[in-house]
Amino acid sequence: MDEPSVQWSEARWKEIREKLEPFLIKSGYQPKDVYYVPISGLTGDNIKNKVDAKVCPWYKGETLMNILDNLPIENRDPSKPLRLPILERVKEQGVVAHGKIE
Repeated sequence: MDEPSVQWSEARWKEIREKLEPFLIKSGYQPKDVYYVPISGLTGDNIKNKVDAKVCPWYKGETLMNILDNLPIENRDPSKPLRLPILERVKEQGVVAHGKIE
């Protein structure tokens, strides 16, 4: 949002959302489950600390970290089988799978 041609413009923000929403819906996401947060990749505004109202007066929502902190925690049953999402496969001497135990 801090790119020189955008400068935290609300019109550009609405354009981005309008173009992104149909893609997310086709990908299986429900619009009510998606949060949109304008952030700055250069200064980090709206990631941890709220952006100054002088810079972005139109955004009244939470920061990215606040949204992540307030997401509901999924209940996991410890008696269920081990889950190992596969991150990478290598075919050298047979198949070697790399993953992360959850």
